[in-house]
Amino acid sequence: MDNTTEKGHHAHHLSESSLSTITTMVAATNLTPEEVQIEEKRIVRALDKHMLPLFCVFYFTDFLDRANIGNATLAGIQSDLNLSSQELSFAISAFYITYIIFEVPSNCILKCTRASIYLSSIMLGWGLITLILAFVTNFTGLFVCRLLLGVAQSGYVPAILYQMSLVYKPSEQTMRVAILLTMASLSGMVSGPLAYASASVSIGLHGWQVLFLLEGIPTVLLSFVSYWLLFDRLVDVSWLTDTQKEVHMHYRLPVKEEDNGERISWRTLLVTFTDWKVWMFSLVYFFQATCMTSLSIFLPTIIKGFGYPTLTSQLLTAPPCVVGSVFVLLSGYLTDRTNYRTPLLLIGFAVMALGYILLLIVHDPWVLYGSLFVVTSGVGIVAAPTVGWSSVNFPNPTIRAVAVASVVMIGNFGSVLASFLYPTANAPHHFFGNAFCLGSATLGFITSGLTGFFLYRANRRFHNASIKYHF
Repeated sequence: MDNTTEKGHHAHHLSESSLSTITTMVAATNLTPEEVQIEEKRIVRALDKHMLPLFCVFYFTDFLDRANIGNATLAGIQSDLNLSSQELSFAISAFYITYIIFEVPSNCILKCTRASIYLSSIMLGWGLITLILAFVTNFTGLFVCRLLLGVAQSGYVPAILYQMSLVYKPSEQTMRVAILLTMASLSGMVSGPLAYASASVSIGLHGWQVLFLLEGIPTVLLSFVSYWLLFDRLVDVSWLTDTQKEVHMHYRLPVKEEDNGERISWRTLLVTFTDWKVWMFSLVYFFQATCMTSLSIFLPTIIKGFGYPTLTSQLLTAPPCVVGSVFVLLSGYLTDRTNYRTPLLLIGFAVMALGYILLLIVHDPWVLYGSLFVVTSGVGIVAAPTVGWSSVNFPNPTIRAVAVASVVMIGNFGSVLASFLYPTANAPHHFFGNAFCLGSATLGFITSGLTGFFLYRANRRFHNASIKYHF
């Protein structure tokens, strides 16, 4: 990872580590340094063309199917199933309970099997469960389906982050993660109008049932297509030349980072869970997930609390999501451009806190609605640096596989808490939920600052080490 310690990978001069890497590639491929750099750019373009769009589509369906419970609530699932406010909160949180439990085991399975088979299989699983959700008749059915949905989706995000870390440089990853995360915002933009359209369909089903069907069927179909589109190893793909594959081995995977198929052992788990970075990254993820998940699930409910009708509330969810996605991309670009994450996290959490303060103190419906744009801007700024922070700070791929899943697992306890922050009983003002998220944003600001400082201090202490942390 030496070649990523330079502050800007767009600098006109090459660092010593970059020269060393290029020298290695020249020796391995018989290319000139200029030809190596040309091939590098072609590799990145090929990855962006063939792999990144797939992961974006998959993440879009992942987030659409997990967060649709929020629109289903406005569409009447609570009254149709005769659910209390507490039962609805438990059903929402059920997803995150199993999602957390199975994240690390899922990435361990991924290390031992073919990615194309495993990822397409779990996508098929959650697509079928989404279809079954359309026909539940009581709290038990809803709760069990949400539990199973968490099991099926638990491995997807960690797997995607891990797969991307194997083919992109650390200095290239955050922008790609940002593009990936805009799919969450895009799903929010689509889910509101889709729920609005579902309520208008007259086929003998409730609007929330139509919503689950409209979202589940494409996921099932996509799972079959994904098997043929995903690849297990980059050396097997047809869209890279043999020379590019050889360059990639040295350009992306220096010897100490090369994934040699090492199996995950108990020692791997011990080393991972005793690493302070895992816990600090997890805390930052926890505070970010609390705010992001509460928005993704309860944004229609929050907007309805401002006094807007149900259908209008569903349509009004789209604009804040658009703004959030713009800031996700901007943050990802700046992170890769500067190779710094901590300053953006500090800015993002501060903006988020400001938005929640406005939600607590203002009363005009349109000003309240405008405050959501401030909140989603802050969430967008912190999203990519938070999610991708762990994937660039663990050079060993086996430890990285466990670390990335562990950070997402521990951090998603914030998602469990978020499931209980905006119960219908607290409508319309939702003071408790907004105050809790304000506290989370404040603690996220403090924790991200401390994490960045610790990483910076570690680099200064071991300034001659070959591995440099990305703060």
